[in-house]
Amino acid sequence: MIDATVIIAAWNAENELTRSVASALAQQDVTVEVIIVDDASTDGTLLVARGLEQQDPRVRVHALSENGGPSAARNAALDLATGRWVVVLDSDDQMLPHRIADMMACAQHTAADCVFDNLQSVDAAGQTLGPPHLSAPDCPGTAQHWSLSHFLTGNQADPKHPSLGFLKPLISRSYLEKHQIRYDPTLRNGEDFHLVLALLLAQGQLWYLPRAGYLYTRRSGSVSSRLNPDHVAALLRAGRAVLKSHEAVLSEHNTQLLTRRLQRIADLSCAEETLQALRYGRLITAARVFARRPRAGRRLVVQIWAAIRNRFR
Repeated sequence: MIDATVIIAAWNAENELTRSVASALAQQDVTVEVIIVDDASTDGTLLVARGLEQQDPRVRVHALSENGGPSAARNAALDLATGRWVVVLDSDDQMLPHRIADMMACAQHTAADCVFDNLQSVDAAGQTLGPPHLSAPDCPGTAQHWSLSHFLTGNQADPKHPSLGFLKPLISRSYLEKHQIRYDPTLRNGEDFHLVLALLLAQGQLWYLPRAGYLYTRRSGSVSSRLNPDHVAALLRAGRAVLKSHEAVLSEHNTQLLTRRLQRIADLSCAEETLQALRYGRLITAARVFARRPRAGRRLVVQIWAAIRNRFR
């Protein structure tokens, strides 16, 4: 059996896809297959993907007829995967050659069902941007077991702390199949968080490897840095659904963490919508939006200050 299936949801990624796939195919000491799902791109992404498929038999391509977002694309890839492990890779990111082997070794040693590693931000040219995502005090050198509480604590939509939601998992495909876990197709952001959350709620074991094997391309104006009100609404609905369906088994502490996460996401959405109205001079609209959620005032100040710093930079 193939060791790992690398799944890549690709949308309008014609300029980055080749480099991303190359990093997956260059993994050392493991056997891999790469499944690219073109999410109804409007550029030459599908053409590039087909070319990569012709060049290497380890690459397979599936094209969606309609754009469904990263969740739908990744679900399509999961349905086609044959590897023992599934590795999520964004179409504009890369992996260091030893990454999958290191994560699989960690999983074997710890009996993990899911493994995270650290990530390193890079620019479009691949140059390092600052330190790894999780700093040394947050991640001692040995592998760590992460409980549901730890995972929720690290996903609180708090700008003062790095979000664990940026980390990309290696997941046991048999565990996903056994518990019928898939991405929530209604989500276009926060989808990885909810997939791993479902795994943890099914008593899956999550471990963290502190080495930074994932290279995250930071771009201004990327999908992950913009807030779409409809996408945020879907994220809030998904979080509330988790609270409702698991209220009998969630501890009081974990319920509080999930609730606080939802409150902060709602605050962030309100602050972003207010700021957008202010940018376009729609003062009355901004006032109305803010009036619906005045508790978002602190987050609005943070957003405005960040916008001022970016402008001066």
